[in-house]
Amino acid sequence: MNGVFKRFLLTLSYVTSLPLKSLGAEIARSIDENAGDPDEPSHLQGLAKYLPCAGLVIGAVLLVAAIALLNQLGAPPVMCGPILCITWLCLTGGLHFDGLMDAADGIFSHRNPERMLEIMQDSRVGNFGAMAGMSVFLVKATALIGLCSQPLLMFASLILIPIWSRWCELYAIGRFPYVREHGKGKIWHTSTRFPNDLFLGMIVPVVVSAIVAHCTDLSTIFRIVAFTLLVGILSSHWLASHIKGQTGDTYGAVVELSEAGCLLLLAVSMSR
Repeated sequence: MNGVFKRFLLTLSYVTSLPLKSLGAEIARSIDENAGDPDEPSHLQGLAKYLPCAGLVIGAVLLVAAIALLNQLGAPPVMCGPILCITWLCLTGGLHFDGLMDAADGIFSHRNPERMLEIMQDSRVGNFGAMAGMSVFLVKATALIGLCSQPLLMFASLILIPIWSRWCELYAIGRFPYVREHGKGKIWHTSTRFPNDLFLGMIVPVVVSAIVAHCTDLSTIFRIVAFTLLVGILSSHWLASHIKGQTGDTYGAVVELSEAGCLLLLAVSMSR
């Protein structure tokens, strides 16, 4: 199996809930005999640049689900939006959503950065985490309900937003220091070559955006990409300003915020 493809499958097994765990574990062992050791996760080296490719797979599954709901089942928009949102959440196994809630608990505690990191590490979800999670879910679901009236825009959004939001995650991983002494997220940061991997990670998003532009129009693609990058990059800087860097939780928060923010801005701009 090609080394690049193996790394991509390993990334996919790690950041999605697709049935690839056993294959991912086998690939990890072929790369590193210590695979599975949380203290030495060296098999995760250099995977960050494959995150946009993983987003492409997530987007493709969402696109199939949307076509099935709208065209095959004739589901009304009020049903289609929440179902797509739940499918989106299930595809990632709640990985990024969990990070969003943990990050919200820490940052909105308004403590010093060290205490924020302690709160974020607590596995229990607090009030701020629950509110942030519910807010993002509702924004995504209601925005998708609104986008159902413009199927081409919704289909373009479902395929492109997961890709570009994970490029924003790649930006956060490479651009900011990892503030915890240990953790799986640290290897993602230390093995990312900034800015080289940003350009490598941009290849798939740019190519897919160009292909999708043939099915819609350039202004639609520009809006989707611009909104995702705007929210994703701003949120990564905002999160880093509070804890002086990033953690695995804030990586997930960047993905969720960029996805929800883009969908919200698209729904608002569509109504004008």
